[in-house]
Amino acid sequence: MTIRLTDRDRQMLDGRCGEGPRLAMAIIVRMAGVCGAGELMDVTQAHIDGCGLLSDAGLEFAETLAARGARVAIPTTLNMGPLDLQNWKVFGVREDFAAKAIRQAKAYTDMGCIPTWTCAPYQGYLAPRFGQQIAWGESNAVVYANSVLGARTQRYGDYMDICAAITGRVPRQGLHLRENRRGQLLVRLAGFDAARLGEETFWPAFGHFLGAAAGDRIPVIEGLPAGATDDQLKALGAAAASSGAVALFHAVGLTPEAPTLEEAFQGARPEEVLEVRPADIEGAAADLSTASDGAGLDVVLLGCPHFSFAEFRRLAGLVRRVGGRSRVEFIVITSAQSHALVLRSDLVAPLADFGVRITLDTCMFHTPMVAPGTRVLMTNSGKCAYYAPGELGVQVAFGSLADCVRSAVEGRVCRASPGQGRASPRRSRAAPRAKPGGPPMTWRLTGQVLVAGSAEGRALVSPEPLSFWGGFNPKTGEIVDRRHALSGHLITGRALVLPAGKGSSTSSACLLESIRAGTAPAAILLLKADPILALGAIVADELYGRSVPILVLPEEEFRSLKDGDRVAVGRDGRLTVRCPDAG
Repeated sequence: MTIRLTDRDRQMLDGRCGEGPRLAMAIIVRMAGVCGAGELMDVTQAHIDGCGLLSDAGLEFAETLAARGARVAIPTTLNMGPLDLQNWKVFGVREDFAAKAIRQAKAYTDMGCIPTWTCAPYQGYLAPRFGQQIAWGESNAVVYANSVLGARTQRYGDYMDICAAITGRVPRQGLHLRENRRGQLLVRLAGFDAARLGEETFWPAFGHFLGAAAGDRIPVIEGLPAGATDDQLKALGAAAASSGAVALFHAVGLTPEAPTLEEAFQGARPEEVLEVRPADIEGAAADLSTASDGAGLDVVLLGCPHFSFAEFRRLAGLVRRVGGRSRVEFIVITSAQSHALVLRSDLVAPLADFGVRITLDTCMFHTPMVAPGTRVLMTNSGKCAYYAPGELGVQVAFGSLADCVRSAVEGRVCRASPGQGRASPRRSRAAPRAKPGGPPMTWRLTGQVLVAGSAEGRALVSPEPLSFWGGFNPKTGEIVDRRHALSGHLITGRALVLPAGKGSSTSSACLLESIRAGTAPAAILLLKADPILALGAIVADELYGRSVPILVLPEEEFRSLKDGDRVAVGRDGRLTVRCPDAG
């Protein structure tokens, strides 16, 4: 399709503004084609998630942009980095890892980014205004900015964020437009009393349930208390953006675009109505745990997203009441801004006396802070609980902040909250098979091309969406999400048949790194377009001249594929498929 560009856009695309802006604009324009946007629009602020994951490809992309003279054109904040730049030696981080992380940080600050180093930018400097057009990465920040603040951003993947910051432009589409922000799914809470809604574990557990139910649809929630706190909404959104691809939710009478049910749906009828009862939330809370009550505990990790000052106050109050000292590692991750408030308060002594270790500006998943041999981790974060088994290779216990404190003192998992004392069952789903009397031994399909390319490989059919970050190891090519039906499968060289992506905006970075490392699938065949995966393939093409073809197939043709089919993909979007026994 043809993208309408301004004179300034063309100057950047033609290289007249330098090679760095040319590369950024080339990616923006290609992504506009993926999204079906006919033109670009201005944004006035950016938040960069691509600075978080330390990978060879991510470092090379950042240093390439900086070396080619790229500079941000709008105020741009940075997500957490892969290192606590002040205290990394305390955690035994290797010198070579630290050196790369420092290089990556320098590349982004050299481009003019503001070193906020937080995954919760809405808690501090430069929080956006209602209606402000922004380009934010980091899935939890995106859903908070859209839902709670009423700012407007797409769910931008890693590296689209810095390209938007350099050009000040994004495709005009998606959640930037009011008509695309109307609710789609009505979610009614039924049977909850005020006490249950006030429990800390309700919010991340509900978010976990909501993400799985909504996928990438916009839910409108009826029944949340009007006095919900910022941290409760943070926990809800972060979990929903992990188990699903939620980028915006409305809560009637609570969030700014939902003063009434009618306004949340912009006068339209909901596509679906879902009633949620306490048993659903208990099941979701149980699903977030893979460790049972009584299990020996190795570490408590808090701050995913980054701990707020209000959360520090709650933690200090709990440790004062409990007394004693933690028998396990007790780590809290926060931003320098929130930590500065802690240092100016009376919270330092009780936290230190309990054995709390505070680390700044980084992430439990991106910095090697979990000691080798760690078996059981406890957290109050739905996002952490969802990703930790695959990303860190540990068992996880999900509980309230009070549960975490008590468990740390006991040295074992202790939970008072109902429905959390059992490990979630391992789910086993068979991949969908072709129906009897279905396609012949060899047949042809045609798909919509998101990223062009030619490839061949045996089909690997996933019955459910996958987050590449937290669900896929780009070093080995293995699916590591322990809750996923294909956990343990290698996707290297396979034609990955995937309903959709979900979860982290860092999925683009993981696909990029796997293409660089040679562990990527041969092709990705989707039922629903996924701009974040397409972005990873496009950046690989621009950076290395090699990529992975990504296509969207009509549902009937998508469902016709089965494990082991030999799939050949052409640049024109045509596929030739042969059954394994076709010879």
